[in-house]
Amino acid sequence: MAVTYESIGKKLKKAREATGFTQSQVATFLGVHRENISYFETGSRQIDTISLSKLADLYGYALSFFLDADDVSDQIPAMAAAFRANDLTAEDLATIAWAKKFARNLSSIEKLLGE
Repeated sequence: MAVTYESIGKKLKKAREATGFTQSQVATFLGVHRENISYFETGSRQIDTISLSKLADLYGYALSFFLDADDVSDQIPAMAAAFRANDLTAEDLATIAWAKKFARNLSSIEKLLGE
């Protein structure tokens, strides 16, 4: 299976839904219109690697999860945390992304030290 924007989009949607974020919240986090998130999730628009990396952090997934050619969209990341709040600000979302990235990196370091 080849990696396509459609396959990336499907994984983006599943990851967003699994973490409980709305398209509007994600759009606020990226600083884009909500419609762009819909386009990314359907694969009708290309997503740049910087935005994809930011979403990976926000959702708590490794960037490679979205770029993997295999259908792994049913897998849950090792560091999953959902925030169900309606009034999250852009700053709140940035803090959540930072915390998830930190936890994911800490987990990777622990795995490396354990080997």
